[in-house]
Amino acid sequence: MRKETVFALFKRELLDIFRDKKTVAMMIVLPLLLYPTLIIGMVFVVNKISSSQEEKSYEVVFDTESTVEDELKQLLVEKKDEIDYTLTVLSPSQIEGKLEESSEDTGDDEKSAVTQENKRSSEESGAKMSVAKALTQKKISAYIKQTGDTDFEIRYLSANNDSTIAKNALSQLMGYYEDKLREKKIVEAGLLVKEIMEPVSIKAEDMSSAEESMGSQIGSLLPFFIITSVLLGAMYPAIDVTAGEKERGTLETLLTLPVSNLEMILSKFIAVALIACISAFLNIFSMGGAMVFLVSNSMAAADDLKINIDFSVFLPGIGFTLVVMIFFAMLVTAVCMCTCIFAKSFKEANNYSTPVMLIFMLGSYAALLPDVELSKATAVIPIVNVALLIKSLFGFSNDFWLYNTVLITNMGYSLIAIMILSRLYNSEAVLFSEGFTNVRIFDKRSDMKKGQMPGIGDVILVMTITLLLMIYVGSLAVAKFDFWGLGIQQGMVLAAPLLYAWYIKADKKKLFSLNKPAPSAVIGGLMMGAGLFVFSMILGNILSPLFPESTNGVTELDEWLFGNPTILIVLFTALMPAMGEELLFRGFLMGTLKEKQSAGFTIAVTAIIFAAYHMSILRFFTVGIIGLGFTIAAYRSRSIIVSMLMHFCNNLTAVLIGLNKEAVTDFTNSHEALLNSPLLTGAVIVLSAIFTVCGFYLTGKRAVTDAAVADNGKE
Repeated sequence: MRKETVFALFKRELLDIFRDKKTVAMMIVLPLLLYPTLIIGMVFVVNKISSSQEEKSYEVVFDTESTVEDELKQLLVEKKDEIDYTLTVLSPSQIEGKLEESSEDTGDDEKSAVTQENKRSSEESGAKMSVAKALTQKKISAYIKQTGDTDFEIRYLSANNDSTIAKNALSQLMGYYEDKLREKKIVEAGLLVKEIMEPVSIKAEDMSSAEESMGSQIGSLLPFFIITSVLLGAMYPAIDVTAGEKERGTLETLLTLPVSNLEMILSKFIAVALIACISAFLNIFSMGGAMVFLVSNSMAAADDLKINIDFSVFLPGIGFTLVVMIFFAMLVTAVCMCTCIFAKSFKEANNYSTPVMLIFMLGSYAALLPDVELSKATAVIPIVNVALLIKSLFGFSNDFWLYNTVLITNMGYSLIAIMILSRLYNSEAVLFSEGFTNVRIFDKRSDMKKGQMPGIGDVILVMTITLLLMIYVGSLAVAKFDFWGLGIQQGMVLAAPLLYAWYIKADKKKLFSLNKPAPSAVIGGLMMGAGLFVFSMILGNILSPLFPESTNGVTELDEWLFGNPTILIVLFTALMPAMGEELLFRGFLMGTLKEKQSAGFTIAVTAIIFAAYHMSILRFFTVGIIGLGFTIAAYRSRSIIVSMLMHFCNNLTAVLIGLNKEAVTDFTNSHEALLNSPLLTGAVIVLSAIFTVCGFYLTGKRAVTDAAVADNGKE
């Protein structure tokens, strides 16, 4: 790789990006002008509305006995400063005057507006009825109705903001009236009011410093702004250097230059990452300046507020946040470019970017959750770890081991995303394909050709539909039909790829690799499955302390499953998943990818999506190892039957262990010393490795039988 070439391409990419007015507007105009205007303007409007509500006087009526009315009026004067809003009490004569003023402007339509209150007040006299009528006509904001000696109702209009405010003020007033009556009864009983009303004196004292309080608030809000800013800063440049190149027709010309793909990709990547960092910095600087301006004005306006905040204590957190932001920008850039490379136009890339934006924004909400903190488990979760790291930094936590874990994992995720990006740029099928728009199910079935293969768009649609069915329909079926709902859920996974392949008239044998496997491939697959099963159990024991939530979830699921008939457990948790998941992942997904991508890319993507499908952090690693074995075996043997058998045996073993959990526990307890010996553990690992390597060799020795090869040759 030539540095001068990369630098020259980098300058070209920056010039192209800055020529785009949309990018400049998103990177400079929005952060420096719009955000401060919105923040300061919104706070100003809210304060203005709040001030007008406090200054406004709300007219109310006391429809009570005269003695009660006098007491309430006296309390209103005494507690005037303690009640949030100003109330003006009107007399019945004033109410009648207001109604007479509007009588000339009212017609038959007015009757429908007071039907509800008229029903409640039908037995009252004309004077009393005028109060309800005045409320419905909004001549007053609310009124208190006495329905018994000590029974009162506050009547108001919830659809009217002024009426709701008046109701709240009247509730405060009635609270004071209730306290007054209570004190009166205590005195009449010959007791001391203070001992009864305030038997305990309680004061709340905040032991947090002003810096800690402010840091807690900043740490909860800042991650959302940083993640969103980096994402928005990377999104438009990423679209421009990928889909924009395609739409302008300059990608073909760029590929003819005497530069390697790595040099071209690296120049684009650095340019977009730099823009993302600059945009994020400008966003934070702009929004931070607006917030500091508002806080300083608020503190200056409050004469009795004496808070001295040492802003220098936040400098280490700010510095580390900037470092994290750089690594995070690399990850965001790679993800955005990987997504947008499939699009053929700017508009199409925008559509693809929407779910990416939602995922990143959802991860940033982790900092707003009160019980979610940076830990060994959350430090490896993409996006979430960055949000929690910033929250921890401004909370003055000093767990540098976790901080380094977040940095290293983000570097790792970025490198993986860059590797995937480089493979995509090396694939002409991706660079010059029709993108995700070529979804065959939207064509008429009568116009489809027999024996066609799905496209990338079909794969994404099938995977999305299946996941949505699992989450919503499947979860509802399990909730409604209990254990039988699990069968319905697995049936949907089994049916989705088969129905889609039938509708688009796909070559099912080729797509699903429905070939008769060689005996050696079957033996090799089972050996590989056994070795990887042991590895997954060892890895699960190592990782389970790091992910207690996932471990507890698995335990609860096992307890729910193993209270049912054994034959149904085997059917719903071993056989049906082995068939359905293999048809979906090693069939529809892998069968489509291997027609367009390299073997390594196809196997890696299939295994990763299969692991993520199980929606558990712990299972992502344990199932990921086994799923990788399934994928390799199916790819090398060219037969999905091999991976189905491996999958079934794996599930059946887990079911048998769960059904005999007590016996397994007794055995492990009685042989604990032997099982924990390093010698036995090493021997098991070596034996598992031998099984895995031998199985790997056998699965590809004879991929399919001679008859299967002949059939494929005829096709």
